This record gives sequence, C-alpha cells and structure tokens, in this order.
Amino acid sequence: MEQALPIEELARQRLNAMVYAFSLFTKNLMEEGLEKEKVKRASDKAWGTLGDQAGEQLKALLGGAEKIVAIQQAGAIARSVHEIEAKVEAKENEVRTEFSKCPWQEASESIGLPQEWRFCPSGHAAFAERMLKTLFPDVSFKLTKSMPTGDPVCEEISSF
Repeated sequence: MEQALPIEELARQRLNAMVYAFSLFTKNLMEEGLEKEKVKRASDKAWGTLGDQAGEQLKALLGGAEKIVAIQQAGAIARSVHEIEAKVEAKENEVRTEFSKCPWQEASESIGLPQEWRFCPSGHAAFAERMLKTLFPDVSFKLTKSMPTGDPVCEEISSF
C-alpha cells in the first residue's frame, strides 16, 4: 500500500509546482517574444480573479470580525498558503506588512527571469487589493516596496 504524504507536505509540493509553473510559463512567453505589458495585464487579471475568489471564501470566516482583525487574519491566511515570511505591524486603521522571504521571488531568481518580467509585485497587488475590497470595499491597498525592483523587502500597506 502506498504511503500518503502528510497534508502539509502535499500543500508545499503543490505550491512549489504552481510557483515554478507560473514562473516558467512567464519566461517562455518572454522568450517567444510576447509583449511584456500584455503578459503582465493577463497575469494581473488572473490574480485579481483569484483575489475575488479568496475574498468571497474569507467572508464566511471573517465577515463578523472587526475590520483591522479581519485584514490581519486574511493576510496571515494568504501568507500561510503561499509560504511567505513577513513581519506585520497593525495600527488603529492600518496594517503594514514587510515580506522578507517569498517563493515567487525565489523561483524568478532561480530560473533567471529578468527583473522587468517579474510580475509578482503587480500580481500580488491585484490579488490582495481585490481580496480586501471583496471583504471591505473601503479598504485601500498599496505595495510600497518590491524585491524584484531592487528593494531588500516587499512592503504593503492596507488601510481604511
């Protein structure tokens, strides 16, 4: 009888496959000569749609929570799913998150994807903004720093 993988390991392997597949697909589109802005727009559309779906799923879990708490919990869930390491600071009406380790950045670096073709910052923003707007339409989201553009960390600010 086959030994089943523990759920955590299975999730880790699925994430790894998804991250590398997306990164390799992007690199192949670049090598095929597709226009960078078109590929970026398509990527952002896909991530925005996933953000809408995540926001709808989170409404059931976080719908009754205080806004600042719900934003923190939504971020914690997304970071856990994507195995992203971050430091979070919450104030009265703002959550600032500094990302220090990200599998999307690591995959892009490992396959030699040029910085200008690393769409993880805009995809991250499309996903997070749409997820948060689905939960709370008045939430504002900004990605203020980005590792692919040379910053030592990525940083986002969600506020209301």
